[in-house]
Amino acid sequence: MNLLDQIPLVTRRVVREGAGVGVELSRTYPASEADLWDALTDPARLENWFETVSGALSEGGRFRLTDSGVAGTITTCTPERLLRLTWEDNDNLSTVEVTLSPADPGTRLTLTHLAPADEHWAVYGPAAGGIGWDSSLVALAFHMAMDTDTQEGEEETFIREVAHLWAQALANSGGDPAAARAQAERTIAFYLGE
Repeated sequence: MNLLDQIPLVTRRVVREGAGVGVELSRTYPASEADLWDALTDPARLENWFETVSGALSEGGRFRLTDSGVAGTITTCTPERLLRLTWEDNDNLSTVEVTLSPADPGTRLTLTHLAPADEHWAVYGPAAGGIGWDSSLVALAFHMAMDTDTQEGEEETFIREVAHLWAQALANSGGDPAAARAQAERTIAFYLGE
């Protein structure tokens, strides 16, 4: 399993809901719903592919991600089906929803992250959050498979290709293609320190 081979396995969409805008990513994992749910909700497994998490990991519970400092509340928790939570990053409040559904073979995971359409979105577009979630879905795939084969330089290529796919997703949803490309380039420069 290698990093760049993971890019086409994700379906990417830009979503709008009321005054919110966000990213939606879907991909199928060759795992049961129970195993995938466990990887998403067991703190010991989360720290292997996402981040160390603390708090009450149940409906109504508050959590905190140790490395990033993101906190939130779990608003819906239907085992093996639906996880919905608030995503509180400094003064920014957004929502994340993860749904699991049967697929052939395995389980389809769909992640939607909605935030206010603010200046950050105007400058960086969907790639800013999309790249992070794309990276997380790849890390989850590697965790589930316990198999990685990443070559030097692939991380930079991954960021560039995924940013351009998010620009295309924005254009597909009615966004201005030239503005979407410019946002993607700013996001690439941010991620790569250019």
